[in-house]
Amino acid sequence: MKKKAVCMLLGVLLTGTLLTGCGKNKATEAASESAQTEKEGTGERTADSAEDDQKKTDETADTKTDKKAEKGTDAEETGEDASETEENREKIAVLLPDEQNWTRDAKELEVQFEEDGYDPILLYADNDSSKQVSQIQQMAAEEVSAMVIAPVDPYGLADVLADVKDAEIEIPVISYDDLIMNTDGIKYYVTFGGRQVGQMIAKQIIDSEELDKVQEAKESKTIEFFMGSLDDTQALFLYNGVMETLQPYIDDGTLICKSGKTSFDDTGILRWSSEIAKTRMTDILTEYYPDGAVPDIICTGFDDAAMGTEEALEEAGFVPGTENWPLISGAGCNEEGVRRIAEGKQTFSIFMDRRELADQCEEMVNIYLHGEDDPEVNDYEQYDNGVKIIGTYLCESQMIDRDNYEILIDNGYYSEKEVEPDPTETPTPEPVTPTEAAEPTVTPTEAPEEVSPTPVETETPTPTEKAEPTKKPTSTPKSTATEKAAPTKKAKK
Repeated sequence: MKKKAVCMLLGVLLTGTLLTGCGKNKATEAASESAQTEKEGTGERTADSAEDDQKKTDETADTKTDKKAEKGTDAEETGEDASETEENREKIAVLLPDEQNWTRDAKELEVQFEEDGYDPILLYADNDSSKQVSQIQQMAAEEVSAMVIAPVDPYGLADVLADVKDAEIEIPVISYDDLIMNTDGIKYYVTFGGRQVGQMIAKQIIDSEELDKVQEAKESKTIEFFMGSLDDTQALFLYNGVMETLQPYIDDGTLICKSGKTSFDDTGILRWSSEIAKTRMTDILTEYYPDGAVPDIICTGFDDAAMGTEEALEEAGFVPGTENWPLISGAGCNEEGVRRIAEGKQTFSIFMDRRELADQCEEMVNIYLHGEDDPEVNDYEQYDNGVKIIGTYLCESQMIDRDNYEILIDNGYYSEKEVEPDPTETPTPEPVTPTEAAEPTVTPTEAPEEVSPTPVETETPTPTEKAEPTKKPTSTPKSTATEKAAPTKKAKK
């Protein structure tokens, strides 16, 4: 019995071992077959695998990290509360010249950074360069993850950015809208192509005034220039784009500038002042265009300059929409500029979507900090800041005139109410009901006197003056520079 039991036990154990071995062999063979199938690229397994691989590729194609989702996931996994997560967000310093002119940029940048899980710190320098220097020092001391700087003075930040660059923890700096000069302390630059904007303005003038036909006919047209702020690098770039395009017509006499003011120093308007533009236009009309004459073309580099020249013309007695009203260009498409385009006072402007600029800036910062690749740039040639060529992303611009300005309403940039033309008020005299003169009473006398009826005075209506539209500041249009090699890559955190 014992022998029989032992034999039975040994039989069971042997059978189990054989079955286990068989199972292992089959599993190994299946795995090997699957691997070989994938390697060779044959059979149904390959198709499924390729689809899976494509899904993985699609999921990782966008290098821009969704930090907001990432932070939320981390909080869930670690059990952190919302306030704790907020405290741990990376801080991004956004330093802007002033609040009044940069409201839209501040709003868009704040939204973009917050959506990706960052904590944006907005600082305004009140157009004081020394204050902006102090703000940069403060942000460096707080060791923010990155700085986005629209400079008050593009030539005044070299020293402070050298300190930031040489600090133990280097903070990447993105030059926003205007190029920071004479420093290697900036990584990238995001803007609208100022030179390209200037070229767009000039080409639109050429087409609208048919200057090629005027040139062929050996005739001429008059032009005056009002360019951007003398302390703004982008204004200079825009000026260069305008002049390099119009210069052949100036050289051969097709375009005549009676004032002789064609250089950047002579045509630039400090601090983008509409009042300075208005005064200059008045002086030019008085000195160079007597006897009711007016320039055929007024070429300006920003909408507030266009507004200033328009006010000077109207005060001199010229009427928008009439034959002698000149072509007036602008740039920026600020609210007032678009309204004046709709009213027929300003001929056209160049639209630079600040939403696109903010979005591109945020993406550049995000990819630099956390992406596997370098931030995207589309210009390595134009923007030389005096020390190095800066890798730049140029956002697209668009020409806006009376025929297409409503696209700015359709795309949500402005509401219809913000840019609708002011109604033209035509004085309507109130009707005056004539008063009948009373029949004179004649007292019979030997020599009756002749009585004349008393004439009734006619009321003259007083026309109501049209309210002058409120002036609003203009966004600074931007420009182009020179570039070559890509900036030195920083090891990613």
